[in-house]
Amino acid sequence: MKLKKIATICMIVLMTSTFHGCIDIKDIKDEFSNFKKSVEEHKNAEYRSAQTEAEFLVDAIERKDSQAIKDKFSTYAQNNIDNLDAKIDRLIEEFPGWDDDYEITDTMERWSNHGKITYMLTPYFDFEVDGKAYRMRIIYYTESDEDESKLGYYSIQIFERFNYKYSSDVYMHGVNDDPDILLWDYTKD
Repeated sequence: MKLKKIATICMIVLMTSTFHGCIDIKDIKDEFSNFKKSVEEHKNAEYRSAQTEAEFLVDAIERKDSQAIKDKFSTYAQNNIDNLDAKIDRLIEEFPGWDDDYEITDTMERWSNHGKITYMLTPYFDFEVDGKAYRMRIIYYTESDEDESKLGYYSIQIFERFNYKYSSDVYMHGVNDDPDILLWDYTKD
């Protein structure tokens, strides 16, 4: 087994040196290391972006700045969310609170359609208030070659975890559904 690995590495080195001149194993290791760093930097950038959006949203809610929240939504979302202003007001009114202690689970989706790239971040923020566990999810486009009107917030979802009773006509959905602001009914026992 070791011989196969050594032979494979030797082949890579020989092929690389044939096309690029002499190269040593250290250069190959450096390339792999640089690739790993690049991936890590990309993930850190996504994490920072998610964190920035969460902090912005919570700050706007605490300031009761409905216009700032509305401005974050993409043109597409603003045109396709029924009663957006009323839903933002309800979000501000019913938000359970935030004490800067939260856990981010960052997720993203990236796809290509005939060479056109779409990139969407969908981070979850788990937090607790008065002994209750909540989850906030912001879905937002950061890149869309197909439809630039979708750049910005697509959906905000906040619900009490482990309490599976929804408000009337409110349901959690995935990124393929219509844009919306979806809230758990905090008044249910």
